[in-house]
Amino acid sequence: MKKIKHTGIMNKMRDKMPLIIIILIIAFLATIVFEWGMNYLGMGGKVDAFGKVNSHEITYQEFEKIVQQQIEQMRQQNNGKDVTEDQIKQVREQVWNSLVSQALTKEAIEKYGIKVSDQEILDWIYNRPETLPEPIKRNFMDSTGVFNVGFYQQALNMKTKEATQFWSQVENYLRETMLSEKLQGVLSEGVVVSEADVLEKYKDDNIFANIDFALFELTAITDSSQFAVNETELRNYYDKHKNDFKQNESVKLKYVQFQNTASAEDSANLLKQMVSFQRQLRTLEEADSSLIKFISDNSSGGWNEGFQKPNAFDAKALKFLFSAKPGDISDPIIGDNTYQVVKLIDSKEGTEQFVNAVHILIKADTDSIAAKKKATDLYNRVKNGEDIEALAFEFSEDPSAKTNKGNLGWFNKGAMVKEFEEAAFNNPEGAVIGPVKSNFGYHVIKVLGKSKSEFKVAQVIKAVTPSSRSMQNTKNKAEEFYQEVTKKGQNFDSLAKQLNLTVQLSPEIQSDGSIPIAGKDRGLIKSLLGGKVNTVTEPVKVSNGYAVYKITEKFAEGYQNFDSIKTTLIKPRVINEKKFQILSGIANDMYGKINNGDLMALKTIAPQYIYEKADSLSVGKPNSITGNDFALISTIYKMKPGEISKPFKGIKGYYIVKLNSITEFSETDYLAKAPEIRKNMLTAKRQQIVSEWLMKMQNDADIVDNRNKYLN
Repeated sequence: MKKIKHTGIMNKMRDKMPLIIIILIIAFLATIVFEWGMNYLGMGGKVDAFGKVNSHEITYQEFEKIVQQQIEQMRQQNNGKDVTEDQIKQVREQVWNSLVSQALTKEAIEKYGIKVSDQEILDWIYNRPETLPEPIKRNFMDSTGVFNVGFYQQALNMKTKEATQFWSQVENYLRETMLSEKLQGVLSEGVVVSEADVLEKYKDDNIFANIDFALFELTAITDSSQFAVNETELRNYYDKHKNDFKQNESVKLKYVQFQNTASAEDSANLLKQMVSFQRQLRTLEEADSSLIKFISDNSSGGWNEGFQKPNAFDAKALKFLFSAKPGDISDPIIGDNTYQVVKLIDSKEGTEQFVNAVHILIKADTDSIAAKKKATDLYNRVKNGEDIEALAFEFSEDPSAKTNKGNLGWFNKGAMVKEFEEAAFNNPEGAVIGPVKSNFGYHVIKVLGKSKSEFKVAQVIKAVTPSSRSMQNTKNKAEEFYQEVTKKGQNFDSLAKQLNLTVQLSPEIQSDGSIPIAGKDRGLIKSLLGGKVNTVTEPVKVSNGYAVYKITEKFAEGYQNFDSIKTTLIKPRVINEKKFQILSGIANDMYGKINNGDLMALKTIAPQYIYEKADSLSVGKPNSITGNDFALISTIYKMKPGEISKPFKGIKGYYIVKLNSITEFSETDYLAKAPEIRKNMLTAKRQQIVSEWLMKMQNDADIVDNRNKYLN
């Protein structure tokens, strides 16, 4: 790529620069590759390709170097904390997609002969710095977030090694940006936005209606037995709407997942680490920042310099804090999947009351009298000394009781429903209250504690995570399963049952679809679409482990088979058509009963339907009941205030609408807003065209994706 020289920016840089500019430039250089997804630093030697886009080869070195740089950037942005396996998988997917798009874009740029001159770049840098892309401009922002022209000019005139490298990268980025913009211009040439489109968009966003409406909803007809549907009706519907049942080539799978789990050895190692952290906490002080750095470097929760309320801690940590003195350090606290060590720095009495309570919930959905009696019996058992947590585990109908035994932790006012809150806050510690009626049912409540205490702590908390050895064991198990099925003839389902693995089924997966737990793995999808029924894949690296897939069905491009969809897809549609016919008659009958323009009075005649008001209704602000129904909006736009519409069909049923008022169209406001609307619509159209072009290019391209072979 040709570089700007001599009269360009490189020869105008001075020998020295302020420290802040050096820091900004180094930070910019550290992030430039990931943000742009471009290979500007001459990465990678020649290795066997693990990917290919038409004739363009993507090497493992090139790919993995960008991935590792982005992971390191994420780690730095997260104060040195480890990047999770799911985040790494996401990064790899983003980098791969970026490299594929880059290769296809480069091909198109060469095909159309698009070029960018040095003078165009110089003009942008020197004469229009305020329009530079954000990744460049933000390196010259002052403390208020404003682009500082002075900083920019200083850096522009530097000629140190760092500055030279910086502006070289800027040049490359701007060249690629301009090439991309010119390509977009070629692809979207001729795109226009009509005046009618602009006017419609203006109305969508600026015309608001106040209406009364009656909705005769499909769901109001509950007796499906009256809608007998025969084979002929189903076949006629299928033939009439055949285009609705088009399908691309697709595949269905069954699969098992082998999840990474921490071993007893992993837990023991973390416990040893926590004991070490406990010792180190004794020697570190907040005053010299050593404690702050230690917590930031080692705790998943990070450093919190303020006082925290009781609901910020789990029960075991609070038990320690309530009895601790400033300077005390807990023993390692073992949770469900975490270990923590807590050092109390200080405590104080706050102003907000917190309550810790246990409850038993008995729902009163069907029989309120029986529910209240059951709750009363349980109340008496607690009052007589039985353990409320044991009773909650056995009898409570709150689903969470099976894990928390009814203990709701520490909560403040506003966290619970009114009736529960009043009972908990208005009774002393140790009180048993009940039955208390709320919209959830009947509660038996025991107040375990009350406190206004707040705590300032140094808290090291870490999750127990699988080690590399544990993850290798997971991979080995997946490999053994694969070998047993493919080499030794074991039945997929039987072996899974023997190993206590759940066999899951996928929906139909097309070329642009997503594989359960594996995501949009293009190479795997292509392999599955090209495979035969009963083919079993080698273990595939997925989120938190590995999966083995088996092809169960394949579908050729064409129309879905009538027999396979007549019950699940076609029959409900035929029934809905019959419901619409009935609702049309009902709506017309009700329309004839409207007196004196009082639409809402129909509720006294047929209360089973929906009668509501909607204020400030627009396309951009749909009603929660009607949703964004084009038939409703288009009808309203044709009405005059005070007018009542005739019944009309919408998505959910038949409507009758009374227009109370509507925003008057302002030509002045429209003319003022139209240019910006047109600009935004034009940008959106161009982006859509480019996106569709890129998708088509990807579908048509010969893409080799061997990531699974390299990354497992």
